[in-house]
Amino acid sequence: MSRLNVTRDKVLDVACRLFYSQGFNGTSVRDIAKAANVNVSLIHYYFKSKQGLFESLAVSYFEPYLEMLENEQPSEGEYRLNELVKKILHYKQSNYQLSCLLNRELTLNTTFAREMLVTYLAKENHLLTQILFHKNSHIEVTFKEKLCLLQLKGLLNAPFMMPHEFKDPFITDASLNHFVEIYSGLMNDHRSVQELAKA
Repeated sequence: MSRLNVTRDKVLDVACRLFYSQGFNGTSVRDIAKAANVNVSLIHYYFKSKQGLFESLAVSYFEPYLEMLENEQPSEGEYRLNELVKKILHYKQSNYQLSCLLNRELTLNTTFAREMLVTYLAKENHLLTQILFHKNSHIEVTFKEKLCLLQLKGLLNAPFMMPHEFKDPFITDASLNHFVEIYSGLMNDHRSVQELAKA
């Protein structure tokens, strides 16, 4: 990896940490530059603006996540759904601060949130619909299926929408795997999720 890419990645890591702890509006480009030990002009060169920096973080999060979903086969039965849930939880927990940050920002009525909704989140819904209900874009999703998808996404995102409710500051491979196993097991016990697997 080139020195420029290392610096760019360092700026993204620092920005994620500061946006997570101070909020997007509470963090300035100068704050990020100081914490990353780089010039403000370098951040403007790479990302144009604070908004561009935030969008780069979103892209770095959603692109691999959607690629993971694209590689999934349609879910057949409870076992396949459980494995998908574990993969998604593992990804979200591995990117804990960014998962929390993006979930928080997506609840706001901002241009960024609207752009994300019509691009990445719409694609996520489409892919999950294909995986769970074996439906392509030409087959209409029923109201019950929409509610099941909403409920599933709510359960998957809950730990990252309310980080104050549950937070493990020392995320190791062991604790990450433990969280995924326990939380996915609890989700599996949820009756409507089981019904979703049989749909």
